[in-house]
Amino acid sequence: MKTDNPLSGTTRRLVVQHLTPVRFSLLALIALVVGACTPTGYSPPVGVPTQAVVERTSGEPAIVIAPTSGSAGVYVQVTGENWPVGSLVLIALRDERGRSGILAASTADTAGTISTGFLYPISPRWLDAGTHTVLAYTSDGKHEATALFQTGDDVEVTETDDSAATADTTTAQEAVTATPTLTVTPTSTPTSTPTATPTNTPVPTPTPLIITDWRGDYWNNPNQSGPPLLTRNDLVIFFNWGEGTAASNLGVDHFSARWQRTLNFEAGIYRFNVEVDDGFRLYIDNVLVLDEWEEGAARTYTVDVPLSTGFHTIQVDYFERTGVALMRFWWERNDSFSGWKGEYFGNRGLQGNPVLVRDEPQIDFNWGEGRPAANLPADHFSARWQRRVSFEPGTYRFFLRIDDGARVYLDSQLILDAWEDGADRTVNVDVTLPGGERALQVEFFESSGVARISFWWQLAPTPTPTPTPTEALEPTPTETPELALTETPTPTETPEPPPAETPTPTETPNGDSPPPAELPEDPTATPTPDQ
Repeated sequence: MKTDNPLSGTTRRLVVQHLTPVRFSLLALIALVVGACTPTGYSPPVGVPTQAVVERTSGEPAIVIAPTSGSAGVYVQVTGENWPVGSLVLIALRDERGRSGILAASTADTAGTISTGFLYPISPRWLDAGTHTVLAYTSDGKHEATALFQTGDDVEVTETDDSAATADTTTAQEAVTATPTLTVTPTSTPTSTPTATPTNTPVPTPTPLIITDWRGDYWNNPNQSGPPLLTRNDLVIFFNWGEGTAASNLGVDHFSARWQRTLNFEAGIYRFNVEVDDGFRLYIDNVLVLDEWEEGAARTYTVDVPLSTGFHTIQVDYFERTGVALMRFWWERNDSFSGWKGEYFGNRGLQGNPVLVRDEPQIDFNWGEGRPAANLPADHFSARWQRRVSFEPGTYRFFLRIDDGARVYLDSQLILDAWEDGADRTVNVDVTLPGGERALQVEFFESSGVARISFWWQLAPTPTPTPTPTEALEPTPTETPELALTETPTPTETPEPPPAETPTPTETPNGDSPPPAELPEDPTATPTPDQ
């Protein structure tokens, strides 16, 4: 039931006209107080949950979330109390692997309260059925508080109307920033000579735009040409306008937008995700890290970027041509890789911090004369890939196809070295491994011209033994005894007989001399019997 204000405008004027100046001042003060109070018929904007009252006996920071269950895309309102005045409070999710990316932020007011919200992320990591922790913590890490959010198949998912959420946010913001001021125009005080006092009509002051989350600039053209038609505070970049419009004064097609924000990050590798229809560009610290400024149906892109501790500026540009309009952007900390952890450097010597980190299923790239990413040069860059792989015992042949140079490490030992300029070529090496998990590291550099690298391995082929011919079986011949060979005697020198003394010839009567005696046969001419 609505209760009328006991001091209505008419009543106040009658009282003021008949009371003394002192009483007038007192009543004017009362009217100011009463007029500034919220009527009993007031209700909060639609879609903004009413904060539950939590009684706390201590002064520790605390947060309350609403709703406490849901799924991807649900808008979660976060309110808190007992935070240090002026502290920046960051909102994230936390599990056993660590924290997600920063989902929202709020600065504690003079009463130590905070109020912000976020759209629950669509990452599978945070959608497993069960309880997830919403974490609020100060940027200096000295204070934190948590609340629990339930997800699961049996949880009722509330659809979020992005345009309504934006309108509600604007309404809530105006309710906070527009302080009502009651102007009392007193009637001239009766004097001996009543003279009417002119009343000065105050000029209304436009309510300044307060950006607490993302600054969203919107153009009624796809090229972000000219000054933006609309600038507003967007809680998150998580919009699915379908075939509708982003705002009442924008067309349903051929519009563009830009969101900017500076946030405090802890050192680590962060995975930035974009779901888009049509095109977008992502800048981090004024460096272009993703460039898909082209028409296309709904698709998703990811990029891992290493960030140092401190504040970093994020800018997202978007355009819509025709048909469905979709733009969703979120991130989370990435401490694990399902494939190769690829680190890219803007020099050919792997020097300094990588400008880009990616989770890559395989090392098989042919960039030609192009570049691996928007924030890398086409020449004079380098990359490093790391991964742990389980091997069965055996001899493996590792291959590199490269242009220009590369090298491979196995358990920190250099096994293949082609770290030099060169045209397209393939090199390999055989390594015998026992079974178990091994650490592989591949390093690459590009000098100029064509850039490519492919790395793979396989079991080395086993040498095929040369077959020994099998002798044909033959019947065993009956052994024929061999005749023993007669040993050939060593020839001995046959002594010549000493010359016989020539006798004094005597006359032989009527006869010839007798024939000489025959010499014996040569002993070496002993015949060898036939086999």
